[in-house]
Amino acid sequence: MSRRSTHHPDSGRDSERDARPRRDRRSSRWDEHRRARRQELTAATIVAIRAHGAEVGMSQVAAQARTSKTVVYRHFADKNDLYLAVCDWVAAVLVGQLQSAMRDAAENPRQTLVSGIDAYLGLIEADPEVYRYVMRPPKLDRPEGEDPVSDLCTVIGDHIAEIISTELRRQNRDPAPAQTWGHALVGMVRAAGDQWLAARPDLERDALAGQLADLAWSGLSRTVTPTAASSAS
Repeated sequence: MSRRSTHHPDSGRDSERDARPRRDRRSSRWDEHRRARRQELTAATIVAIRAHGAEVGMSQVAAQARTSKTVVYRHFADKNDLYLAVCDWVAAVLVGQLQSAMRDAAENPRQTLVSGIDAYLGLIEADPEVYRYVMRPPKLDRPEGEDPVSDLCTVIGDHIAEIISTELRRQNRDPAPAQTWGHALVGMVRAAGDQWLAARPDLERDALAGQLADLAWSGLSRTVTPTAASSAS
């Protein structure tokens, strides 16, 4: 007499699931350690840039982090990977400052513009070597179309565009031009800021911010404000 099989049809699948590799807590802890270590090395790079300038070398970064270049390369694939991490840091700091400055001046459209421009120039004034470092990507091979500086400016431009778009929607107006105006403002401020850093150290930051705001407001006050809306209707 044959014995009935006790094998359940799903048991094979259960065995397959059990056989799959599982990430244990040690792996998760190691991931967290790697992230934390990358952040520490990025912070050390910022300090090294401030001390040695935008042309800082990996040896100087390693010395600032009190480690070796081998350890730095263990956490960053190459110099370009480290550069991208610094760009991410700068973007986070700058966008945070822009949001804070503009939020504080939200009731006054022109002062909001001045505050945003001043926040950008503030980074240049406070961290000129870090700014130079970010604006001069290392000459390394990178995927076509990958430009961290453009990405940084795009993030800022999108943020400004959203503020303009919100104001246009509040007035029941077409928000389509907001992207153009937001990115045009960033391009103008970046170009003037670069020239200020290179050749006009005696010009006070607030004076430059005011000059740029005067130029930008001449256009925005005719296109974004409620007065402009009533004139267009």
